Amino acid sequence: MYRIITGCVVICSLLLALPLVASAVSIDRDFAFIDNRPADDIFGITGLRLNLTVRALDPGGYAALTGPGSGTQATASNGSFPFSQPVTYSNPNDFFPVSGGAEFTRLLGNPLGIGQFPSVTGTYTYTVRNTIGQTATSTTHNLDKLEIIPIPINLTFSNYSTTPIFTFTDPGSTPGITNLRRDYMVEIFNASMINIFQSDLLGTPNFEVPIGILEPGMLYYFRAVSIDFDRADFSGTELGHSNLENRALAYATFTAPVPEPSTMLLLGSGLVGLVGYGRRKFFRKPV
Repeated sequence: MYRIITGCVVICSLLLALPLVASAVSIDRDFAFIDNRPADDIFGITGLRLNLTVRALDPGGYAALTGPGSGTQATASNGSFPFSQPVTYSNPNDFFPVSGGAEFTRLLGNPLGIGQFPSVTGTYTYTVRNTIGQTATSTTHNLDKLEIIPIPINLTFSNYSTTPIFTFTDPGSTPGITNLRRDYMVEIFNASMINIFQSDLLGTPNFEVPIGILEPGMLYYFRAVSIDFDRADFSGTELGHSNLENRALAYATFTAPVPEPSTMLLLGSGLVGLVGYGRRKFFRKPV
């Protein structure tokens, strides 16, 4: 009887513990591309860089992927890779919280030289480990069509309302390598440099800001993005692997004005007048 009771206790303990370890870390998206960043980059990382980014999810969220015992690294397939391997993500500046997990980004090169392009081609394998030792791995597309996209210029706003049209110019809109497709994107960061909005891919470098994104009187950073995708990589069915090859960025600051008190007073007076006129018209006796 004692053995039966002891066995039942052990089994119950194991069953109770299962939910704590049943769900594992997973990789949601991986990237490997060349980044061309401007001199006024708001994050202070300028020039040509190799961008190695992986986004992971975990039931325990951001803390489970960045806390004690966790770890993320990338390994290049290229034997002449010019940086230390594996590439580790250990600096808190490499971690960014996302819904349900974390994004890990390393920008290699100080800056990267064009002569180093042959040494950074190939694939990159990511390994992400959470705080309880569970791991996930993912291998990127083949980074093999490296070029320098020119940084966007002529960043302008149609007006300073909360819904302006943001436009910019791509100085070299035709990719110089076969099978690359040029697209565009607009991202918006708040004063704390937190990304609050990202547009869908755009066929042309212009975008009308939707209602509800910007608030009057608040400072924002608009990021103009030119992107090359490799049409020869993936058929669209390989979920989780980005075929982004090259990217270029530029920034513009924007502050929507706060309505002046006199303007608000005039608006209020006009509304009161309209209400009064409506009341007089409604209550006027018939002839």
